[in-house]
Amino acid sequence: MNKTAIGAGAWGLIFFVFITATAQSTPSIVSIQSNGKAKVVSTDSVVKLAALENDLHIEWKPCDCTYRYYTAGLDPDTVTLNHPIARYNNLKGGEYHFWVQAQQNGQWSEPAQITLEIEESIMEEWWFWPAVAVYVLLLAGAAIYFFLLYNFRQKLKLQSLRNRIAADLHDEVGATLSSIAISTRLVEKKYGQQAPGMLSILQQIKTDSEETIQTIRDTVWTLNPNNDSTEQLFEKMRSLAFQLLTPQDISLSFNNQLSSTETTRLQFSMEQRQNLYLIFKEALNNILKHAEATVVNVTLNMNGQELLMTIADNGKGFDATQRYEGNGLKNYQKRASESFMEVKLGSNPGKGTQLEVTVISI
Repeated sequence: MNKTAIGAGAWGLIFFVFITATAQSTPSIVSIQSNGKAKVVSTDSVVKLAALENDLHIEWKPCDCTYRYYTAGLDPDTVTLNHPIARYNNLKGGEYHFWVQAQQNGQWSEPAQITLEIEESIMEEWWFWPAVAVYVLLLAGAAIYFFLLYNFRQKLKLQSLRNRIAADLHDEVGATLSSIAISTRLVEKKYGQQAPGMLSILQQIKTDSEETIQTIRDTVWTLNPNNDSTEQLFEKMRSLAFQLLTPQDISLSFNNQLSSTETTRLQFSMEQRQNLYLIFKEALNNILKHAEATVVNVTLNMNGQELLMTIADNGKGFDATQRYEGNGLKNYQKRASESFMEVKLGSNPGKGTQLEVTVISI
């Protein structure tokens, strides 16, 4: 055998050994587990996972070498390690291609490859979040609808209650007080001359009855839902002012500077309407009893988004810094504090009195 033949045989043996070593270093995947359960690899190297199988372990046959693996869409770059296992958590639905290589003698083997087919969860479906948004909108719409329906029913109950109370006050209490006032007049007419000492008592009973009847009428008017508009309130105030002041030869100027749009936009609660009317009535009664005025000016206008009512007279006035009993000043503040109103009273001796009431619209 010549040297050439021996050399050729040696090189062939070396090449065979190199090829064998390279082939032996190719990783062999031996185990795939998801959520602790073994998974089956199909003949075409495909592993199918359910949507909730998020803890994946891939293990291959170990050797005295270095490994690197990569999964497109999961790993930003290849991962190099010395132990034969890869682990993935929180996998999203889709198809992924995994490969792993082993390195021996500075050479990387052919990759072992598998395909991961992960089922998409319901949250990953394209229609899931639009469906959630529609569901939330439906819930919100249903909540708003039932709230409005409940609110509407409560308003109907309140209106029914107000109507019943107004009817009871008018028919029962009002009728009883009217009967007392009539009976008092009859007793006064028949026995007043015979018992002069009783005359003042009978007159006081008659006066108290008539004032109470008027108060009940005002309360009934306020309770009646048909009188809830601001325009009706202003008209009743104007009518009351003329009714009280004209018989006393007091000149009245009732100046409503609000436009129809502003009047409609103003919304007052029942308590606000009642207290505003009673403050107005109290102011007129104070003018009649104490002011000795000949002219009264009532002005209604807007102060931003609030109603400003001004009642001014040219009477004798008083020192507003002093405390007085029986002039109703305390009632102004008490009623105003109950209904989101502000009251300012200004007066000087000989210069008349001015009352300003600011009402916050609801």
